Amino acid sequence: MQQKKRLDYPEVISTEEYLEKRRKIKEKEQSKDRRKKLSGNQMWMLAELYG
Repeated sequence: MQQKKRLDYPEVISTEEYLEKRRKIKEKEQSKDRRKKLSGNQMWMLAELYG
């Protein structure tokens, strides 16, 4: 028997699925932050070299 999805209720997922999704989102945000910090640090290094 196939269960119909009800549009008025949020999707139900297991705790493991939730934690896995949160971990992936957090890793993605951290990698973006690292790239921003790295590019900012590189700009300061260039300013110090030519300043």
